[in-house]
Amino acid sequence: MNHADAPIAPAIVEQASHWLMLHWGGELNGEQQRRFAEWQAANPEHSRAWQRLERLQGTLGAVPTDTARRVLRDMPDARRRQTLKLLGSLLLIGGTGYLAQSQLPWREALADLRSGTGERQQYTLTDGSRLSLNSASAVDIRYSAHERRIRLLDGELLLDSAEDPARRPLIVETAAGEIQALGTRFSVYQVDGGSRVDLFAGELELRPRHAPVTRLQAGQQRWFSAVRLGKIGRADPNAIAWNDGRLVAERMPLGRFLAELARHRPGVLRCDPAVAELPLTGVFPLADTDRVLTALQQSLPVDVHSLTRYWVTVGPRARLA
Repeated sequence: MNHADAPIAPAIVEQASHWLMLHWGGELNGEQQRRFAEWQAANPEHSRAWQRLERLQGTLGAVPTDTARRVLRDMPDARRRQTLKLLGSLLLIGGTGYLAQSQLPWREALADLRSGTGERQQYTLTDGSRLSLNSASAVDIRYSAHERRIRLLDGELLLDSAEDPARRPLIVETAAGEIQALGTRFSVYQVDGGSRVDLFAGELELRPRHAPVTRLQAGQQRWFSAVRLGKIGRADPNAIAWNDGRLVAERMPLGRFLAELARHRPGVLRCDPAVAELPLTGVFPLADTDRVLTALQQSLPVDVHSLTRYWVTVGPRARLA
């Protein structure tokens, strides 16, 4: 591997991403300019990290500078941290070509309704439908005289649909296709390159973009992509425990549990493959993910290793000498 494309240390990633946030936030003042110059000169790796970020900015040329600055300025702190996490992932892996503009949160940040990492939001829409957004989720609301349309741009939603006096259809649109509600309570999660739908009441019509239309009955779950439909399973009430600020595990493999928990905290949360299959049962508060990680050490033979709060690995418990 060319040294210029080699991974960069996580600590330097955080520093470089912080300086990029300051640059995109507006002009640096004199003191900030001095400190930035000192940081670049202090270590060749600092300069290499900054050069890579400058190459990244070249891939974002279609995003106007004033738009980028306004988005960053108006973002909640948690959303800024999510942006920093994406930039940091690029630096750690190396190279810039794989990161398309669509993977950065400009579209989501400009969405009608959104939640930051670790946030859960609840809304009552103009028709009386109740919409909840899980962590790091975004939707556009497009209600017209002919239909009620909700575009899920990222993440996960829970929708309790209301009857509409004008009898307009209520449609949730995702990259995979459309879901038409027929007096329902259901969740939609963008996962595994498609959309997973859990239906808790009523009936739904699933319309993949390039696959046959099908229906879902109360108590059923189904994943679908633009071109195919997965098998029908049972809707999981625990899958929407996030709406009450909880993460429920019933003999859930630790790797899967940590992947879910990672959605609710900034930074990187990794699971060592050696402990990924350990079964976990319990109800955990999403409001304090650090407390959850501490509890894991008390209930499972694991240790939590924190390089920083934003870079955490859960691995096997160290044996005493």
